[in-house]
Amino acid sequence: MLYGTPQRREHRVPGGAPALLGSVIAAARPPGRRGNGGVGQHRSPARQRSRAAGEPQRTAQLLVRGLAALILLALVSLTAFFVLAGRRGGGGAAAGPDSIAAGMLASRTVDADPLTVEEVFPDSDSVRPAGARPYRITLTHIDASCDTATTGSLGGLLAGHGCSQVVRAGLVAPYGDYRVTAGVFNLADAAGAADVDDVLRRLVETGDGSFATLPAARLGPDALPTAQIGWRTRGHYLLYCVINRPDDGVVAADDPYASRITVDLVDSYLGTTILGRRAAGVPAGPLPEGP
Repeated sequence: MLYGTPQRREHRVPGGAPALLGSVIAAARPPGRRGNGGVGQHRSPARQRSRAAGEPQRTAQLLVRGLAALILLALVSLTAFFVLAGRRGGGGAAAGPDSIAAGMLASRTVDADPLTVEEVFPDSDSVRPAGARPYRITLTHIDASCDTATTGSLGGLLAGHGCSQVVRAGLVAPYGDYRVTAGVFNLADAAGAADVDDVLRRLVETGDGSFATLPAARLGPDALPTAQIGWRTRGHYLLYCVINRPDDGVVAADDPYASRITVDLVDSYLGTTILGRRAAGVPAGPLPEGP
C-alpha cells in the first residue's frame, strides 16, 4: 500500500465498461431508489479508509522531501560563502602575528623607538603571562652592549647584526621555583634576526655561544651546562629565556616545566603581549590585569 496504491481487487475495469454498466443499472431501477447513486459513484467503507490512511503518508513524504531540499540548499549556500570569504581574505596566514612583525617591526628604521625596562617589564614585581600564574621578578637590567647578556661568540654574532640594546629580567617561575632569565635583544632588521636564529642552534649545541643568566652564574671552567635555552625571533627582535632548576640540576630536554616556562615568557608574554602592543602602536604603560 505504499504511496496509497489501492489493492489489486479494487482496481478499475479498463475502458468505459464501468460507466456503461452503471448507466444500465440506473435506468433499470425504480424511480424511488435512484437517489442511492450508480455503481460508478459508489465508495466502499474499506476504500475510504485506505485513501484516508494514504493521505497522511503522502503529506509526510512531501514534507520530508521539502525539508531535505532546504537543507541541501543551505549547505550549498554556506559552502559558497566560505569559498568566497577565503578568496577575499587571502588565507589565514596573512593576518597572523608574523605578518604584523614583518611590517611594523621589520626594522629599526620603521620601529625607531628604543626599548625601556618600563615597557618590557612594566610591573617591577612580577610578570603576568596570559593564562598563567605570575612570575616573581628578582632583578631587571638594560644595556646598550648586547654581549653583556651573552657568552662565547654569540655577542659578536649579535653585534654583527646591529644589536643596539638588551632588556632582561631575573625571575622565579611559579612552577617548581625554577630560576629564569628572560629578555629581548634589539637587532637592526628582521633579516638579521633570522640569520642569528639560523646560527644560534649550532652555537648552543656546541657550547660556542649562549645567553648569560641574570645574575651571572659563577661556573668553573669545567662545569657542564645544566640550563635549558629557549628563543624566538619576531621582526627585528630576538626573544630568549634561560631556565635553571633551583637545585642546579640538569634541565632535561623533556622537562614539562621548562616547556611551559618558554611558552609563558617567550611566546605569550614577550612575543604576543609586549611586542604585540608595540606592533599595534599601543603606548608603553601598565598592562591590564588578567582574569
